[in-house]
Amino acid sequence: MTAQATGSRSVQELTGWSKPGVLPSTLPDCAVIVPTYRRTHEMLRLLNTVVEFANVPAEFFVIDGSPDDTVNNAIQAWAKGRLLPFRLIYVESPAGLTLQRNVGIDACEREFIFFLDDDSVPAPEYFSAIRKVFAEDTKGEVGAIRGFLTNGINKPFTKLWRLRFALGIVPRGKPGQYHHCGTSGTWDMVAPFSGIKEVDVLPGCAAAYRSEVFSKERFSDFFNGYSQGEDLEMSLRLRMRWRLVVCGDALVEHREATNGRPAGFPRGRMAARNRFFIWKRYSPRPGFVNRLRFWMDHVLAISYYGLCFMIRPWRPYHLAFASGLILGLLECLVAPPCHHERAVAREYTFKLDQIGQLPQEVFA
Repeated sequence: MTAQATGSRSVQELTGWSKPGVLPSTLPDCAVIVPTYRRTHEMLRLLNTVVEFANVPAEFFVIDGSPDDTVNNAIQAWAKGRLLPFRLIYVESPAGLTLQRNVGIDACEREFIFFLDDDSVPAPEYFSAIRKVFAEDTKGEVGAIRGFLTNGINKPFTKLWRLRFALGIVPRGKPGQYHHCGTSGTWDMVAPFSGIKEVDVLPGCAAAYRSEVFSKERFSDFFNGYSQGEDLEMSLRLRMRWRLVVCGDALVEHREATNGRPAGFPRGRMAARNRFFIWKRYSPRPGFVNRLRFWMDHVLAISYYGLCFMIRPWRPYHLAFASGLILGLLECLVAPPCHHERAVAREYTFKLDQIGQLPQEVFA
């Protein structure tokens, strides 16, 4: 990895490899970007799923923040001898979810960019259904489209969500609607549908964007490492200029992997700080009721996870998460987190080996 100065910002050169697709792509103006970190099984499952689809984007980027070559070696072994319907690009990246997504943005030149988490499993018509929505948006108003996560179908509300509703801490709004008390509507118990619906929030695990969006925006580098809420922050920023929709025909299952996630205490601290940061940025004048709801929701969560630990003391994660929430909220009161977004500019160039053909390729 090398860096050179360009104006006031250094541009890093990242390395990796690519293998060309030999079968014609049915979605030539589309690409998939998958950030990953130490998840060999999930990456191979996703590749094995997508390679069988009749309709696939022309490029598939793996942006790997792993500290070793395990994922790299596994994907190279998987790709060896296969006839791919897409160009497969592997990039060795610095670690961090939002950072890796921004690496993918600099690497990709297609018109429509799909982001998937490595533990997401799309249905066969996922990509074509979303591409169709973009095609039918002749005015170019839709900036991003989320897939319909099947995880919540017929899934009852959790106990915590039922308590939130019963106590009036969270209003009963539409799924994907953002409330000025700092929460967004849950997708549990949402029935399948066809077509599109307006939303405020896109999930990071399954969303697609017009490349034009990234001429002025990047994922915020406030969110470091494993991040939580970065998709919410990006959504609220984009909806100021673009329409955001969910496509009911683009089905995807998010099989949340347990590896690669932080322990209870740092995750609780991060959840509190990130949520406070987003709330203050996009609800600067929420009013008394929403302020009360914001803080009472955290009191409820701390009490809930504390009670979970008391009932099951052999599961220390709940106590650690509640303790992290407490510290994070105290930090927000004493020294509220703030961040100024940098001007959008290219930060990465790419030098890739091309498997089986040319010894090197410069891709920038």
